[in-house]
Amino acid sequence: MDQKTFQQDLNKEKTGLLTQVIALHNPPDTHRKGRHIVTGIILAAIIWISWSYIRIHAHAIGPSCGPTETGGAFNRWGQLEFEDIIPSEKLEWHPCFEIFLCARLTVPMDYHRSLNASKDNPKVHIALTMLPGDNHTASKKYSKSPLLLNPGGPGGSGVGMVMGFGPRIHQIVGPDQDVIGFDPRGIGATTPRADCFSYPPYTPSADSISNPLATEESLVLAPDPEKEDYVRGLAHRLTWQLTGLEIGVVNSSSDSLKKLDVRARALAKLCGEKDGLYGKDSILRHIDTPSVARDMVSIIDAWDAWTDGLEDEAFDADGKSESLAARAEQVVDDQDSVSLDTKGKLVYWGFSYGTLLGATFASMFPDRVGRVILDGVIDADHYVGPVWVDSVRDADKVLASFFKYCYEAEERCALYRKDDKATDIESRFHAIMAKIKKTPITFVDHQTKAPAAISDSLVKLILFSTLYSPMGTFPFIAMVLDDFDRGTGELLSQFVYLPSRIDLRDFCAAPMPARFYPGDAQAAIMCSDKRYPLNETLSNLETVFEQMSNSSSFADIWMTLMIGCDGWKIEAVDPPMRWDDHPAHKLKPIKTSFPLLFISNSADPVTPLFAGVKMAKKFVGAGLIEQESEGHCSISTVSKCTIEKVRAYFTEGKVPSPPVEGGKGRELLDGVWDRCERDEWPWKPFDGKEYMAKRGMGAAVEAKRLRAWKEMQEAARKWKFWGGEDPVLGQGILVARLGH
Repeated sequence: MDQKTFQQDLNKEKTGLLTQVIALHNPPDTHRKGRHIVTGIILAAIIWISWSYIRIHAHAIGPSCGPTETGGAFNRWGQLEFEDIIPSEKLEWHPCFEIFLCARLTVPMDYHRSLNASKDNPKVHIALTMLPGDNHTASKKYSKSPLLLNPGGPGGSGVGMVMGFGPRIHQIVGPDQDVIGFDPRGIGATTPRADCFSYPPYTPSADSISNPLATEESLVLAPDPEKEDYVRGLAHRLTWQLTGLEIGVVNSSSDSLKKLDVRARALAKLCGEKDGLYGKDSILRHIDTPSVARDMVSIIDAWDAWTDGLEDEAFDADGKSESLAARAEQVVDDQDSVSLDTKGKLVYWGFSYGTLLGATFASMFPDRVGRVILDGVIDADHYVGPVWVDSVRDADKVLASFFKYCYEAEERCALYRKDDKATDIESRFHAIMAKIKKTPITFVDHQTKAPAAISDSLVKLILFSTLYSPMGTFPFIAMVLDDFDRGTGELLSQFVYLPSRIDLRDFCAAPMPARFYPGDAQAAIMCSDKRYPLNETLSNLETVFEQMSNSSSFADIWMTLMIGCDGWKIEAVDPPMRWDDHPAHKLKPIKTSFPLLFISNSADPVTPLFAGVKMAKKFVGAGLIEQESEGHCSISTVSKCTIEKVRAYFTEGKVPSPPVEGGKGRELLDGVWDRCERDEWPWKPFDGKEYMAKRGMGAAVEAKRLRAWKEMQEAARKWKFWGGEDPVLGQGILVARLGH
């Protein structure tokens, strides 16, 4: 479809859609009770995590405040950096980060302008990190298809994910599987990066070079993504964020919504100017999800070309090659049949936004689906709308479970009091929140001796972060609330990275690799993916928020995120995906070369079960697992049942049953599908020794896999999959990612 036809169709479809898409369910009483929770500040947490993330990785080694340079084949951590790898249109692996292999794969920025058509056509260099399977060191061949990972976001780093999850995934799907994480275009170590705040340096114009009296106004910006100053961009970014610190969320004050909308439009204007600098070669025009799906095809094709060239050799973990002909054993795949063959096809595990990416790939390339698990499922129909609504419809269910689990834990839960019922704990919670609202906690920062305060709204923001990973965070929030109730309330200050801790010396340290600097990929991806761009009046935005509030007490946080695309004017080169159920183009279920597998938790704060059921029905034969737990994505809780089904899907091609709707007139969630019980609860985490004691030594292999799953959960908190090991520091990334 050409752009003109697309725009004509779009104008017809969008009429009345802004309010039409919000056909929200009637919330149960628990949702209405939760509406009395006070509002939170999101921008402060974003600043804290942005800065803490930089400081965690920065080690000052000298006063140098210039453009980003890593300087040398190895950076100061003693590891090969991506900037030191020469990009190639073929996969060329290099040893990196101790046990991994790294590569930079060159693909077209614009798939309408192929690389071989002109040397001037823009390129994207995708950063990939592989954890090789044991087949690289033992007597087996490389994997027929690598397992690609995507952590969601949008904006999450697959490179980081494979380093955190890779060894554990080997325990789940088998040690012979090659596991690859990649940074999608615009993100992390993939270049060019999507960063609206970082610009290349000014250079003299042609006229000023010959004019000794030329002024600074004669300098011009020369488009060069390799010379962008990320240090200066970070300074501007933090300054911008600090100016919005006191606004809060959309209903923090009578004019919060207006101020947030103005800031969204200002940031959109900045990104528009950066886009204009590079014109048709701007990454901001080519960062949409369909383009990333095409990149995944390029990765698959490059893998096949690489492995086809290794018929007589294979790489070991040190990057050395050895002759396969010299090996005594040859492994024959007993399941190498047409239906189970994954060669040339996608083998993938995507989380949160990664489910939207996986579903997009499956809809665009249905004949190239090998094994695709979509875990923590996004409702694509709402995602492409002006405002992504209904995502937090189950958030209050997760909050309600906190009171239940605290009651069951009794004295192990710090908020529990003798003879309490769950309702007593809930009442105490609301009383504490009211107390904090009336009297915010003030203190002197122990690190900087600067004054600081913790407001009721910040506490709510932290509370929202705990809903993502109840296993690790519910005990923490119970201690914090108890300290507010019976102590000084300063316990939380030990975990908060305050703006007062910004140290200007860090700006003058040797610049870090570009991948450590925050960017704007999330906004660029989400806003590019909108089939119906958001450009609304305050009155319409207020209406949307009011309707969203009927679904969840956390609508204020979610709406603050959703407003970020208002005024975005950079159009993706390719029209966005046509997902929604508009009657004019409602699609039939898509038949893929192998059925997809969807996984949803019973109560997920941002990707509800409803979305999992709905998305599974968009694909022929797609299986669905409901993990009977709370939290975001299946790894938030250990479940032997889920692990076995994931393993069977990847290794044996066993697909759980597709969801079957209930009878006529019944709700979508009244249907039938596979359900998996859990093996741990808040205040009662999985214990491998206890597990084997109950089931005997014969369960040692099972226990090892369950422990690996638990380690993925723990690694996710440390690696900031849900926002970090520290609920406060992590919340900025968690909220900014919109799915984690």
